[in-house]
Amino acid sequence: MTSSTNLATKYVAFSYSKNNQELVLKIYGYLKNENLPVWINVQDGTNKDIHESEDNIINNISILVCFLTPMYQTSKFFQKQVESARRKRIPIIACRLLPNWKPSGWLNKITSDLLTIDLRGINQKNFLDKTNKLREKVMWLLDNQKDSELLSILPVHESLIDIADQSVLLDDSDMFSLVENFDSNCRKKRPIKYRILPKKCCLSLSNLMICNNEYILISGNNHLHLFDRNLKLIRSNNDRKINEDDLKDLSWCSYLNCFIILTKKQIYLMNSLTSKLSIIENIKLKDHREEFVSCCCSEEKLYVITCQLNSSSFYFEEYNLPTFRFLRKFQILDFIGNALIVQNGVFNKNFNLEEILSLRYYDKKLAIVMRIGLNWFIYFFYLYDQPFFLKKILLDDKSRITILDSLNQLIIFKDYLSNSFIQMPMDLENKFQTNQISNYSKAFIDFNGKLRSIASFRMSNIVLLIDNALVIYKL
Repeated sequence: MTSSTNLATKYVAFSYSKNNQELVLKIYGYLKNENLPVWINVQDGTNKDIHESEDNIINNISILVCFLTPMYQTSKFFQKQVESARRKRIPIIACRLLPNWKPSGWLNKITSDLLTIDLRGINQKNFLDKTNKLREKVMWLLDNQKDSELLSILPVHESLIDIADQSVLLDDSDMFSLVENFDSNCRKKRPIKYRILPKKCCLSLSNLMICNNEYILISGNNHLHLFDRNLKLIRSNNDRKINEDDLKDLSWCSYLNCFIILTKKQIYLMNSLTSKLSIIENIKLKDHREEFVSCCCSEEKLYVITCQLNSSSFYFEEYNLPTFRFLRKFQILDFIGNALIVQNGVFNKNFNLEEILSLRYYDKKLAIVMRIGLNWFIYFFYLYDQPFFLKKILLDDKSRITILDSLNQLIIFKDYLSNSFIQMPMDLENKFQTNQISNYSKAFIDFNGKLRSIASFRMSNIVLLIDNALVIYKL
């Protein structure tokens, strides 16, 4: 039995061993509901259908998604299928399923340099997070194939192509227009600069981005990439890979004139002039059960949040700059205190601190995005002798924030691909939720693009990472 997708059209095919059919069917169903052109052969034990139609399948594949296991590796049929797709230059996504096994032999040689998705340990709780990483890779490859076909048939003026960084400038500003809604008024905002990312930056593209007054830093293809104010790629850190799943946060430290790169187990300084990474030796995790979560800088201090794995223990740590001398440490729950009162003034012990996503600093205050029970909040704290709870904002979903210091405003955007964001004043005197704010603007992307990240740039601008493009808008 096969899926109903028409084999006369290009599709995303799943290649898997029968032992993993239940999981693969679940992933297939999710991606199909996302309107992706997926196709699967539901194996009945004989595999006659898929063997007999192999040539037809390969000729109509736009992407081959392989689910790697030892049984998959021992199959001569799957070896022939993958090698055939490789010869035809069909993009292959390799999905790893088992935690204590790595491909070897023919499979290792063919898949070692391919797009790899980590589905190890996938379960009901993390299914959406892990499957969405596969969805994003599939969408990027499909979009890239469309772009390649479009660029091959449309005349592109030579002045619009930067040969050095292989990025593409477009001459139609309407292509990146935002639609802003404020007080029931609607207006269209055009960008002031926009550029398609070079291909080497687009694989495993992270939703983390940070800027200073000169540079924009993003993570893609397991490396960090610096762009200048004209959105031109100027350098990448090629000496050290940083896996997308390990990268936790990016921050700019004006005191040291360096970027700070936070991974699960290490903190690095990145020199913006050379892109070289160096480990901050003075900040170490105490044992293997700890991980870094997020970080940010003030003028003279570095703030870091760590977590104890498999528990609700999150810690706030403070270090002095430029020496990174340890100053103090608090458990997050200790200074949240009575802020966990949720309904009718009654404290509910079932509302535990489940997850922290990011930490941001501005004007002697901290903003922490965290999940309490089933709900996401932004908690605000004053930084005195001990952080003092100020206010919380209920979010409608898992989100990240960018603080616009020059305007005393906050931008809230989803921690997954979406087409809108909220820009609002930093009003810490009144209580509100994101669906009850009266003085805010909501911007929609007007060209079917998907927003990955937003960062403040050069005081009066914001940079949006939309699909595979960097776009600058004036505030």
